[in-house]
Amino acid sequence: MAICITASVGSGLVYFLLSASVPDYNEDFSVAGLGGPVDILRDASAIPHITASSAADVYFAIGFVHAQDRLGQLLRARRMAEASWPSDETLSVAPAVSDALESYAAGVNAWLELVSAGGRGRGSPELLIADERSIDAWTPGDSLRIARSFLNGLRPESARKGTPSLSSAIIPSDRPKVLELFATDPQQRLDAWAIDGDRTAAGTPILAADISGSLSLPSEWYLADLQFSTGPAIGATMPGVPFVIVGRNTRVAWAFRSFPVPDEEAPRGPSPVQAAGFLTMLELFTRSADATDAIGVAADMLPKGMEALAIDRETVARWPKEEAVRALSFRDIRLAELEARQSIFSTEGAIGVQRDTVSTVARTLLPLMAKELWFVQSRDSIEGTDANDLRRELLDRLASWNGDMDRYSPEPLLFWTWLRALQQRILKDEFPAAQQLWTRPNPNFLYAVLSDRRGSAIWCDIRLSSPRETCEEQVRVALDDALGWLVDRYGRDPSTWTWGEEHRLDMQWSPISSRGLLTNLLSLQAPISGDPFTQFLTSFGVEEDRPFLVSAGSNFQAVMSISEAAGSYYITPAGQSGHPLSRFYDNLFPSWIQGEYLAMSTDLSLARGGASGISRLTPATSDNPRMSEGQSE
Repeated sequence: MAICITASVGSGLVYFLLSASVPDYNEDFSVAGLGGPVDILRDASAIPHITASSAADVYFAIGFVHAQDRLGQLLRARRMAEASWPSDETLSVAPAVSDALESYAAGVNAWLELVSAGGRGRGSPELLIADERSIDAWTPGDSLRIARSFLNGLRPESARKGTPSLSSAIIPSDRPKVLELFATDPQQRLDAWAIDGDRTAAGTPILAADISGSLSLPSEWYLADLQFSTGPAIGATMPGVPFVIVGRNTRVAWAFRSFPVPDEEAPRGPSPVQAAGFLTMLELFTRSADATDAIGVAADMLPKGMEALAIDRETVARWPKEEAVRALSFRDIRLAELEARQSIFSTEGAIGVQRDTVSTVARTLLPLMAKELWFVQSRDSIEGTDANDLRRELLDRLASWNGDMDRYSPEPLLFWTWLRALQQRILKDEFPAAQQLWTRPNPNFLYAVLSDRRGSAIWCDIRLSSPRETCEEQVRVALDDALGWLVDRYGRDPSTWTWGEEHRLDMQWSPISSRGLLTNLLSLQAPISGDPFTQFLTSFGVEEDRPFLVSAGSNFQAVMSISEAAGSYYITPAGQSGHPLSRFYDNLFPSWIQGEYLAMSTDLSLARGGASGISRLTPATSDNPRMSEGQSE
C-alpha cells in the first residue's frame, strides 16, 4: 500500500513539474526591451499572429514565442551550430538584419528570464534533467550560426561531414564507375514549382513549396504570421531565426529549390557571408513589392546550390533565370506528368500534386526487372510446393499495378523488398563493409545496371563465383529472396500484406534518441504512403532490421496564391508546441497525414474565431516592472 502511495505521489510530482512548463497562451507579460505593446493572437491551431507598431517589436515577439513553444529545440539547435561553427568567428550582417537579430535575441532572453524567475519548470521538460544549471543568453551570432547550419544541411552527407567520398573506394577494374552508386542525400531538401496565371482557375500564378527533412517532434518548422505595420508576412519560420523562410506577404510569395553543389565549388560549406546574405534576402523578401523586386534581391544574395522562385498577381519569376542544369530525377519526371495532365490548375489541384504517391521508380524499374520472369519457374527457396503459384500471383499483381505507393496495398511492399534484395545481391560482395551502399535501395544505380548503361550490367556478376551471373538471374533470385522474407514475416496470403505494415512513420521526441517506453509514449507512429521518389516524399533505409521505417520526408508544404479567391494553404507534420503535455504538441498530425492543409490566412478576425489564446506583451518600466501580469481579457 505504501509503495502504491509513494508511486502515486511520485508520478503526481513528475506530472506537476512537467506541466509547469506548458505555456498559458492567455497570459500577459511585462518585459524589458520592447518599444511598445505587442499582441499575440494564437488561432485554433496555436499559430501566432503577432501585431506590433514596429518591426523591432515584431521580431522581439517571434523570439519570445519561439522560446515559449520551442525552448528545448532552440537550445539543441544552438549546441549543434556551435559544434560546427566557432562561436568566436567574426560575423557581419546588414544593419536591418542586425537590428532584427538583436530584437529576436532580446525576445528569447525575455522568456529565459521569466523561466529563471521560477515556476515554469525550466521552460521545457528536457531541461529538468539537463546538466546545465543555467542557460546562456541568446545572441545574434547564435541565429546566424543556425542559418549557416541550415544551409550546410542542404549539402550531401559526404560533403557536410568532410569524409572522403565513397566514390574513392577501390572498384574492381572490370566494373564501370556508376556515379549514382555513391550519391549521398542532404539533410534538408527544398523543392518548389510554379504555374503561370494563364493556367490557373483564378487567373493568378500559383507557387507550391515542399521542404523535406527530419520527421521529428517537435517539427523542424514553426508557422507564424508577422503583422508588420507595412503589411503581414506569413509562412514557415525556423526556431532560432526571426524571418519567414518560405511564405508570402500581401503582394509576393516566395520559395526555394536546392541542388547539390560540387565540393570543389564550396569545399568548406556556406561561409558566414553567405549565411548573412541569406538572412538579408529573407528580410527583404518580407518587404518586397512584387516578384521582380524579390528576384532582384535573390540575384545578389542567393547562396550557392539554391534557386529562388517568386510570384505576384501577374508574374512568375526565378533566379537564376534559367533552371540549374541537373540530372532529371524520378520526382521531376512525375511532376512533369502531373503538370501536363491538368490544363487548368487550382490551389486544391496543386495540393493534390504535392500529395501524389505514384512512384516513377516503380513504373521505370518494374518492366526491367520483370520482363523475363513471366514464364520462368521459381527455385525452391520458399518452402512448399506452391512457391511458383505465389510468385505468379505476385507478378500478376505487379503487372496490373499503377505504381501507387498506397499504405494499404501489398504491391509497394513487394516491389521495394524485391529492389532491396536485388541491390544486396549485386553489391554486398563488392562492398561488404559499406553497409549504407547495399542496405538502402538506390534506383538510379539499379536503373543504370538493368539497362546496361555503358556496360554497367557487369555489376550483376558476382566476382567470387566462377560462373558469370546475368542480371536476369540476379533479378529472379532476388525475387525469391524477397518472397522468402515476406512469407516469414507476414505469411503466405499477399492480400493481408500492406506497405504501411513496414513503411511506418516513426516521429520521435527529439530530446530522446534511444528507444524505450518513454520514447514510445511520446512518439507518433502510423502507416504512411509514399516513397523517397514520390511527390509526397518519405525516406527510409536507416535500420537494417526495419528497412522501410520512415524517419524523414516532407515536413513542410505550402500552396500559395496572391489571389484571395484562390487562397493559400500550408501544413507541418506535428503541432506548434514542443511540449508533450500540450494539446498543440501533435494536433496537426491527423491533418498532415490525411493531406489536409490549413488556410494561410493573415485575417485577424478569422484567427479570433476559435482562438486558443490572446496574449499581450507590454514594455517594462519602473512603475510596471518585469513580471507576469495575469490573463488577457
